[in-house]
Amino acid sequence: MKRNRPFLATLTLMLLASALTCLIIASTIGRELGFFSGRFGFVREYAALLSRIDELYIGDYDEKDVAAAANGAAVYSLGDRWSFYMTPEEYVSYLDSVNNRFVGIGIIAIVDEETGGMLVNSVYRGSAAEAGGLAAGDIIIGIDGEDITSAEFEEMRLLLSRQVGESVDLTVKRAGGVTEKLTVIYSYIFVDPVIYEMMENGIGYIQLANFENGSASSFIAAVDDCISRGAFAFIFDVRSNGGGKVAEMTRILDYLLPEGEIFVAVDRGGTEEITKSGPGMIDMPCVVLVDRYSFSAAEYFAATLKEYGYASVVGEQTTGKDRSQVTVTLPGGGALHISSAKFLTKDRVSLYEVGGLTPDHQVGLTDDEFELFMTGNLEKESDPQFLKAVELLNGAPE
Repeated sequence: MKRNRPFLATLTLMLLASALTCLIIASTIGRELGFFSGRFGFVREYAALLSRIDELYIGDYDEKDVAAAANGAAVYSLGDRWSFYMTPEEYVSYLDSVNNRFVGIGIIAIVDEETGGMLVNSVYRGSAAEAGGLAAGDIIIGIDGEDITSAEFEEMRLLLSRQVGESVDLTVKRAGGVTEKLTVIYSYIFVDPVIYEMMENGIGYIQLANFENGSASSFIAAVDDCISRGAFAFIFDVRSNGGGKVAEMTRILDYLLPEGEIFVAVDRGGTEEITKSGPGMIDMPCVVLVDRYSFSAAEYFAATLKEYGYASVVGEQTTGKDRSQVTVTLPGGGALHISSAKFLTKDRVSLYEVGGLTPDHQVGLTDDEFELFMTGNLEKESDPQFLKAVELLNGAPE
């Protein structure tokens, strides 16, 4: 009998470990389902609702669609325009967008008024479209053998929707009326959020589309290149910039500004978390261009440069946002993008409470000018906001 004691002790320990594991799992599940709070009543109500739908509903339905709608409605009910639920498929697309990449052939196109087809305005460098032979000025008049010249632009866009690795056959009308057929294979396309050029008058122009991953490196490289080519001033264009990552924005501000506070986050308990820039700065005159669709990191970027006296702001009143978000992956593969902190400018201004950033020089665009700007077709000599920035940097009378 004595020989069996080690075995019994081991068995007892194994049973205790199993029981403890089960207890931990049950406790975790119970906490998630709200067993220990009033939340369990809501969970039970929802489970009963699904059961009755399954039992009584006369039509067909997809349980995944019902669950996604319920999750989306739950976040929507918070009344926060910046918080939202993403399905697993939407989350994959979101991850692509924050990395400045997307699945496609890599073109920017508009409707060609003469033919009704898709006029290719530009082709991204290194894209599938470039590899397949598409060029700016081409007009796509057929997709997979189907004439699209009578279709709405949204129909054309949907016909071009494919997955990575899939292909599309395009009928293209080229200069001189020559028609060719091209095959393009879909791939991931990285879109550099920075477009820049060195102007003849010594002004570096840098347009920043967003503050997503990689934007800071591209922005800093653009500034450095312009300086190496003799820039004495800069125009930073964040018009219709929807924001992005705080880390990318603060890296840019740290690069541009002297030592000091560059970002103030306030948590749910009211505690401030302050990000500071280090020594060193780019000491040159600057103007920032903003519009009604500049929000989040874009308007904060402009506001911080303004508060430091580093740049003048030209354009329209911005959106007004003072919340930052985190993205949390959920067990089913979807994700919750939710406001988790409030942010204030260096001078402790909430851009939401003051109705957005007010430019130093308010200059608007007409509807036609704005449409041209959004499609990349507004020439600088016809852009009143850009021209005002140049006027300020050249020291012309205000």
